[in-house]
Amino acid sequence: MTNELKKSIEQLYTTFSSYPFPSTIVGCPCCVSDTDKAKIHNSQLRELSEEDLSRYAFKAMTTWGDVNDFKYYLPRILELLSTTDFIVDTFVVLGKLNYGKWTTWTIEEQTVVKQFLLAWWEDLIKNKSYFDQEAFIEIYKLLGAVDELLNKWEISFNDNSFQNVVDMIDRCYLDLINDSKDYKDFDKKEVEKIRLWLTSKKEIIETGFFYYENSDKELAQKISNALYILEYY
Repeated sequence: MTNELKKSIEQLYTTFSSYPFPSTIVGCPCCVSDTDKAKIHNSQLRELSEEDLSRYAFKAMTTWGDVNDFKYYLPRILELLSTTDFIVDTFVVLGKLNYGKWTTWTIEEQTVVKQFLLAWWEDLIKNKSYFDQEAFIEIYKLLGAVDELLNKWEISFNDNSFQNVVDMIDRCYLDLINDSKDYKDFDKKEVEKIRLWLTSKKEIIETGFFYYENSDKELAQKISNALYILEYY
């Protein structure tokens, strides 16, 4: 985990600590059991596990509690999302922010959420072993622009940032430029920014081919495919 991600998680806890522990949260009796309720009330916030919070993260605000309840649990939910293989899909968790109208929250709350999203994105780029398309799409939908995401993507052979750019081109580039359903929420100008950014990285991608040509033949082949895609599409 990057230091920036650690800091952003702590800032979430600090900022949302003003919301009191919700000792009672109203939930739809058809959707939320007493066992579900007990799981989120029987431990301190930072000690709640993925299993404890998965049901709540899925049902929050729609059939269980209100936005203030959600804000209390939000730091732990986002910490689990960014540091574990959280059972709840990214699009569900981040979709709750829009459902809770996060852009109407206080400036401080909006700022720490944005800082978290960018720090998590940078951590994914550097440390995840593959390009996380779902996180990329969902973070973009919340921020509404790709500039800051691309600015955070510094390509290096010392972490996974290089492999991730190759993986993105190999698996996602054609869907992106051909307006597939996965990228239906992307503005055409934003798509063009991504295309130009990727095209501008051809030189370092070519360097990467020779860097990995003998040490990782599978990756070298993937790099070759990525260069072909950028050249002809």
